[in-house]
Amino acid sequence: MEIHLQRCQNCQSDEVRNILYRQEGERDRVFVQCAKCNEFVASYKIGPMGYYHHGKGYESFLRGLHRSGEFASGRKMAQLYSQRKEEESQMFSRALDLLRKREASKLGKQNKEV
Repeated sequence: MEIHLQRCQNCQSDEVRNILYRQEGERDRVFVQCAKCNEFVASYKIGPMGYYHHGKGYESFLRGLHRSGEFASGRKMAQLYSQRKEEESQMFSRALDLLRKREASKLGKQNKEV
């Protein structure tokens, strides 16, 4: 597994903000903007069932399914939501662990150079 922090190509800052853009009949898109110099950094098209907002709950999940055109029974949707919520929480924890290890490794290299 690889993990990367999004960086601005202009100023190298990793302080970025995501702008969620929705247009009827189109896949949701995320634009990434540098929070320091305001430059455009990247964009992502979100695939079907690709958007998950951890703090918004089941209704937000259903709206995302509806926009993506993915329809299923109520029981199946509840099951998909529970599964997605658990998977995303686990992956987020793993990503944070990898970032911590990477930062610790950088600190170790810097201390050896001093």
